Amino acid sequence: MTQTETIAAEAAEVIAAVLYGKKDMRIEKKVLESPGSTELQILVTETGICGSDLHYYYHGRNGDFALQHPLSLGHESAGVVTAVGSDVHDFKIGDKVALEVGIPCSECKWCKKGRYNLCPDMRFRSSCKTAPHYDGTLVQKVNHPAKWCHKVPDVIKDLSLAALVEPLAVSLQGIKRSELSPDDEATVLVLGAGAVGLLTAFAAKKRGGANKVVIADISPQRVAFAVDNGFADQGIVLVGSKSTESDNPLAPAIASANFLKEKAGADVGFDVVFECTGVQICVQTSVFAAAAGTKVVLIGMGSPIQTFAIGSAATREVDVIGVFRYAGNYPDALAIVAEDGDTVGKLVTHRMKLQDAVEAFEIASAPVDKDGNLVLKVMITE
Repeated sequence: MTQTETIAAEAAEVIAAVLYGKKDMRIEKKVLESPGSTELQILVTETGICGSDLHYYYHGRNGDFALQHPLSLGHESAGVVTAVGSDVHDFKIGDKVALEVGIPCSECKWCKKGRYNLCPDMRFRSSCKTAPHYDGTLVQKVNHPAKWCHKVPDVIKDLSLAALVEPLAVSLQGIKRSELSPDDEATVLVLGAGAVGLLTAFAAKKRGGANKVVIADISPQRVAFAVDNGFADQGIVLVGSKSTESDNPLAPAIASANFLKEKAGADVGFDVVFECTGVQICVQTSVFAAAAGTKVVLIGMGSPIQTFAIGSAATREVDVIGVFRYAGNYPDALAIVAEDGDTVGKLVTHRMKLQDAVEAFEIASAPVDKDGNLVLKVMITE
């Protein structure tokens, strides 16, 4: 190890955004120790704000996972290597990396099957699923296992694109779980035109070979963005559905599904439905929008308990498939970003400094900013 590397690896004081409770985020100093022998020390240049981050910020929890002690959020991350552990030989100072922030045990049956996202001992940055929580990347520097760092191809100049690899990996997990194939000549519906919905629509065409991708959202601006920028072939703005069946709690979802099928010309339903909102009525709509014998893929995380049309799914043999994070999708996600960075990069609508993290979260929580500009992905930079 050179003298430069030794100096870079010394313990240092860093700035971090730390969540203490609902809407209680503080900018404070922490001490970052030298990286371990199998770790890299990384200057975090980009972290995207995710929907789960917003849930923690506003509610102190994300579904079943509740904040138990102060935590730095952030997991859509990329940066530059500033120090290398003594047992790491595949990286050097200055390498640009995308961080895969879930650290599995590598020993359980799920890890050995390649489904390490289901590892019961997974430690995932910015998640409260386990305690003590594993701090996220809203900090100047982090030490991270080299095994879970991915070199960014030279063609990717903007590291915000490398940070988008994380949500894209979630979308690719959904495509993989759907078993969508070009041979299907499928008409696909994506519910939700937020960042993950847009990336799922894009991945359905790029890697799933979908014949037609339809995206639906309550926001006309998001729908227009999706179509105008090549994320989807058709966009549909969802409006409040009315029904005379007031005694049927699923009537609004049935009406919405029928509306979507009519607008898309999918009389018998869609071949695959990707639900990317987690909102109960959208989850319900997904079942009724799916054609018999097809699949609904649940990507969005909403309330852990919902009223669900399980009877309709069962009697029409609609398979309901869950997606939890990702496993093995980072290399392909990086390849897509390298190929189509000009398109994917349009998702980044706002950039803020770490010191302004609170303001960044406030912006990220709204569909448009104070000037009326569309908000999709807010990126916090060094």
